[in-house]
Amino acid sequence: MVLSEPVQKSKPGRRIQVGSKLKLFAGATRRTFVMGAAGAALAAFGLSQAAHAEVGSVKIMVDWIIQGTHAPFFVAKEKGYFKDAGVTVDAIDAGKGATNVAVSVAGGAYQFGWVDMPSMIRFNAKNPSSPLIAVYISFDDTPLAFITRKDAGIKKPADLAGKKIAGGPGTAVHDTASILFKAAGAGDVKVNWVAVQPQLFGPMLKRGEVDGTGGFTNSNIPAALELGFTMDQLSVVKYADYGANMYGLALVTTKKFADENPKTVAGVVKALNHGTKDVIADPDAGLAVLKKRDPMMKMDIEKVRLGLALDLTKTAHVVKYGLSVVDPKKLQFTIDAICDAYGIEKKPDPATVYTEKFLPPLAERKL
Repeated sequence: MVLSEPVQKSKPGRRIQVGSKLKLFAGATRRTFVMGAAGAALAAFGLSQAAHAEVGSVKIMVDWIIQGTHAPFFVAKEKGYFKDAGVTVDAIDAGKGATNVAVSVAGGAYQFGWVDMPSMIRFNAKNPSSPLIAVYISFDDTPLAFITRKDAGIKKPADLAGKKIAGGPGTAVHDTASILFKAAGAGDVKVNWVAVQPQLFGPMLKRGEVDGTGGFTNSNIPAALELGFTMDQLSVVKYADYGANMYGLALVTTKKFADENPKTVAGVVKALNHGTKDVIADPDAGLAVLKKRDPMMKMDIEKVRLGLALDLTKTAHVVKYGLSVVDPKKLQFTIDAICDAYGIEKKPDPATVYTEKFLPPLAERKL
């Protein structure tokens, strides 16, 4: 619209000069429009930022009932390491095994879980739409082992031939024993598996109804000690001692959560790393934190349990290179071995199994 006349009639016989005022009004209108548009853009940006704000409060589920093994988590919380890293940990709860923890994290009930890497690889193969990824490796060695009565004469993998071992299909050692036997050059060994519930492993071992059990050293050995065995009455055949060494327990989260909350993930990893170093330096102090939480905890048993866990954490590799420093060959072996054992046809890329992008500087991970 072009206004070519300097005046406009409002009423008959009355003339009003509007040219200069119209220009002022037009300028004001343009400024108002620009400022309004800018304000709208800033408001939209603010909403966008709010929509992408990182989750600052998290829940962590560990692998099993709270025991000495879990001291690094509780030391980190007790000493304020999570808070110092900008993260609020609302809960550190007990889990009911690897699958239970993986499902809880993948479903969003918990943001982090402590899962052994072989179980995580298997879970991802079955649940490709909600994959987990390891962001910190706690156990540099696998805890998988056969724990047997010494009088059964089992000193090496080949000695397990024909022996009665508690742990049927679905238990970790039963399903992965082929990895151990293949690595030890004892591929023809056939174990006489006794399929019973895990809570019966120890009692059956004590009564002599089985020659041994299969499981994690930091779980099955303390369970045997609680039933009256002494360490010199037990013989332990560890996967790690016979070339079947895979990575063990790791802090995991979903890929989606990690992508959307990188600072939070880095903060949790930093705190757990700090707590791990403290417990390695002073295990008794770590147990004291747990004792304060649970006065009924049996400290003699938990001291053994924590010692076994720290043996898997503070390996020669970790002493030399630092915590959660992954050997690519060992990671690939873990992937290949688990995929072969469980018949997983599509092997995952190592980058989808573990990432180091959330780790604190190496100087903070050196012992």
